[in-house]
Amino acid sequence: MPLEDLFEDDIEEEKGDGAQRELCRRFGVQANPFPSAAQTSGHPHLPVSADSKVDRAVKAFIGTPNSYALAITSSQGIGKTNLLNAYETALQAKLRDRGFFVIRYVADPEPSFDPLVRSIFEHLGEDHLKRVISAASQESKKGVAEAYLQRVRLPDMKNMLESLIGTKTNYDSEDFDYAIELAQQWLLGLPVRKVHREGLGVNFRLDTVESKTRALRELVLFSATLDELRGIFILLDELEKQAGSLSKTVVLRYLSALRALIDALPEYLFLMVALTTDALQRYREMLPALKGRLANEVELQPIRDEDEALKYWRFYIDEARKAAKDAAEANGWECGNTDIVDEDEALNVFASLRKKSSIEGVRQRDFLNELNSLAMR
Repeated sequence: MPLEDLFEDDIEEEKGDGAQRELCRRFGVQANPFPSAAQTSGHPHLPVSADSKVDRAVKAFIGTPNSYALAITSSQGIGKTNLLNAYETALQAKLRDRGFFVIRYVADPEPSFDPLVRSIFEHLGEDHLKRVISAASQESKKGVAEAYLQRVRLPDMKNMLESLIGTKTNYDSEDFDYAIELAQQWLLGLPVRKVHREGLGVNFRLDTVESKTRALRELVLFSATLDELRGIFILLDELEKQAGSLSKTVVLRYLSALRALIDALPEYLFLMVALTTDALQRYREMLPALKGRLANEVELQPIRDEDEALKYWRFYIDEARKAAKDAAEANGWECGNTDIVDEDEALNVFASLRKKSSIEGVRQRDFLNELNSLAMR
């Protein structure tokens, strides 16, 4: 059979929206409601008991500038990434326009902490820097800005901020935009050239994690002083990867930089770190000072019994039906209510996985993946 004809029948059968209409007619969904093990994002989050602990921490942070660090722990496949995805979406939706920044970062194995600090500067971006300098240039806030600048201990940072304020006050918008662009280049650690020295008054490149962290601290505190920033959420996922392929010395350096970031911002930082329980214990032993910084631990649990298993089964079907409802109404489709995987099948999957499980319970990822396979059939 020619390769181009191999799937011809299937392709013809699923052309257009016929397949989705048929799924909706029979099951009330438009696609497989259960995520496969390979689908790490884009699926709903079933609220669990751990959410209430995270909620309390988030509300406390929003109500006060005091910083907060939280460790989300479990073994693999229990739902750490799913929880971070859910909070990233919720925080962006509710706080993005209220002076908060939400930064999601996956700690791929890398020998330096530098990419994370750089990512924070990138997320703040040129627009934020413009707002801060514009606020500092206002007559009503000049005194506040000048008082803060007198306390800045990083000479190049002080020079850069004063130069930007001067450009905003004395030159046109095109010159100001260009100065902001140069400042962003410097904050990102690009080489210092003549144009940066003359335009910003900076002399040294931000080429170390320490110097970038100090510059970040000054920018955050300056922004907050001018009421242009209320807080930064950093959601750091898969931190256990650092210990997977890097030497102990390199991992220790990374953890020390993480501790330094926490210490540099006793205000305006909410750090939520997701990692395996074993990795957290190992990191605490490697760097005892980190234990106090990540003392607030929220441990996620696997699916323990049939009732919990059915909660997941029903939740994902219901969420898929909600997602399909609007499209069905718009297209005049009929919505069925037959479960694409029935209750007995879900319980059989849970029982089978529990027998083979190496932990006390069943991993959410494994359970949902098996339901996905059943639905595919």
